[in-house]
Amino acid sequence: MHAQVIVSGFGSDPFVSTALIDMYSKLSYPELAVSVFRQSLVGDPVMLNSMISGYVGFGAYEDALRLFGEARQDFDFKPTEFSFGSLIKACSELEREIGEQIHGFIVKTGFDSNCFVGTSLIDLYGRFGDIKGLETVFKNILSADTAVYNAMIGGYTKNELDGIALQYFCELRLDGFDPNECTLSGALKACGGLKSFDLGMTIHGVVEKSRFRQHLVVNTALIDMYMKCGMVEEGCKVFDCMNERNTISYNSLISGHGQNGNFNEAVALFVEMNRQHLDMDLATFVALMTSCCGHEWSLYVHVIKHGFGSDYMVKNALLDGLLKRGAAEEAIEFFGKMKDRNVISWTTIISGLTLLGLHSDAIKLFKTMCSTQVYPNNFTFSSILRACGHLAGLDQGRCIHGCSIKHGIKDEFTNSALLDMYARCGALEDGRRLFDELMNKDIVSWNTMISGYAHHGYGHEALDLYAKMEKHNVDPSHVTFVSLLSACSHCGLVENGVQLFDQMVSKYGIVPCMEHYACMVDLFGRAGMLDRARLFIENMPFEADASVWTVFLAACKLHGNVELARLARDHVMGMQGEDSPTLVLMSNMYSEVGKWDDVENTRRRMRIGLRKEPGLSWVRTTEEPLCSYGAI
Repeated sequence: MHAQVIVSGFGSDPFVSTALIDMYSKLSYPELAVSVFRQSLVGDPVMLNSMISGYVGFGAYEDALRLFGEARQDFDFKPTEFSFGSLIKACSELEREIGEQIHGFIVKTGFDSNCFVGTSLIDLYGRFGDIKGLETVFKNILSADTAVYNAMIGGYTKNELDGIALQYFCELRLDGFDPNECTLSGALKACGGLKSFDLGMTIHGVVEKSRFRQHLVVNTALIDMYMKCGMVEEGCKVFDCMNERNTISYNSLISGHGQNGNFNEAVALFVEMNRQHLDMDLATFVALMTSCCGHEWSLYVHVIKHGFGSDYMVKNALLDGLLKRGAAEEAIEFFGKMKDRNVISWTTIISGLTLLGLHSDAIKLFKTMCSTQVYPNNFTFSSILRACGHLAGLDQGRCIHGCSIKHGIKDEFTNSALLDMYARCGALEDGRRLFDELMNKDIVSWNTMISGYAHHGYGHEALDLYAKMEKHNVDPSHVTFVSLLSACSHCGLVENGVQLFDQMVSKYGIVPCMEHYACMVDLFGRAGMLDRARLFIENMPFEADASVWTVFLAACKLHGNVELARLARDHVMGMQGEDSPTLVLMSNMYSEVGKWDDVENTRRRMRIGLRKEPGLSWVRTTEEPLCSYGAI
């Protein structure tokens, strides 16, 4: 056809050349598209737009931006909304700074109010996690359409701000727009992220009334939402009612079963995919690897057979699976053999070891990572800071804090991890300085700082910070009150604690859980109000568990009340049998009040099949804290 065009004498016609460029771009023949462009009248604006779009289509993003710059300089090229859409897509694959420059040019040309251009810009800022930029673009769009709202929902869900994403879903409905498949799948993803089954059911109702009740993408999003909410049966019902299923819908259900610990069901779906002759892609094996606790290596053989054995995503999933089942040595050995270790690989091994309590190993690997060309991200920093906090490694934590600043990491995850590290290490002044410098303090930041004060016995400081939190109109959570009640308990602020407990229910509507009741029992018990503590337990709206009675037992031991201590002991042992901590508490109390026969009887019971684990203490050296056993 191209040859016929040349023979017919239309080779230099800009419309024909534009059509040829577009054809070769869509057929993924970049060399031929570029050849046609170079032989044509380069100054034609339609052709320039087509070539810019072509460059972006086959991934030559820098060439697209270069051509745009040359066209502006040499031909006074005036881009259209479609030109900007292509250019913004190119920027989203390169650097945010370039995108911001294009955004500035868009504002100058008046296209910032255009829905198509605005949607592309929202996608750009959402990808780079720039929430402020995303909101600025939205405000400048004169009349947002469904595509704009979809971009906002997608931008917020990408950045795990699912609550705000759902606010935009509601706003779209209030503005009279009907949600399409992208809107519904985005809103369902947000519900899954929040693990909000009720909201998910509401949106499922919207789906049932729409024309998308059998849409493949929407049904897959429904499965994903139900599985993330732990509603496995509901997710399976959606899958069973689907008229059409593909690899993605199978992957979603396999992944969901893995998240809920249903390995056999995940494998059964894998077998069914084989029977249906469905193509298995990388996501299939990643989903299986995350659900195959204890069967990683046998599945890895299948992965290799299907040609995905060398893919880093599969290897990272295998690494994650090994760590989740506690196979730290296997994970470290496998990680050592990995050749294509990226930031996800390093973060997976570091966070996995931290969660297993192998904090020193995590720090050693982080030091090794810093000697490579792989740069840590916010999740890496939050994991390693948690390790430093558990080791009371203040010097290491400060060093890592400096490293995070050097790498420009200042997100909420890292800031919360830094606050937690300083609090655990007792460096409350450093923690408070960081807290005061935070521009956007979320509930996690407030809770972490209050918890730090409470843990180290600064009850008044914890209460003062809570008062500031209320002035900033930040609603406390159940975690906030656990920390506050603990602070009051350790400082003997009984009346403050009682007021907070009442305020938690009456003002904020938070239903007290077992932890809150345990804190109140501890509050009364430490203050010597043992009868009040016992009455408080007896008047609880549900049966107190062993943790509450153990707290009461410790208070009885503190004040030498043998009669009430025996009552608490009987409740604890009735729930969890004889255990060393309970018997040790009783033995120590008997010795303090001089009941030596009871001491001997208790210790005899301890010698029959019970063993107290040795405590741990830290010996700090100039390098790092070392663990040693001590008689505690």
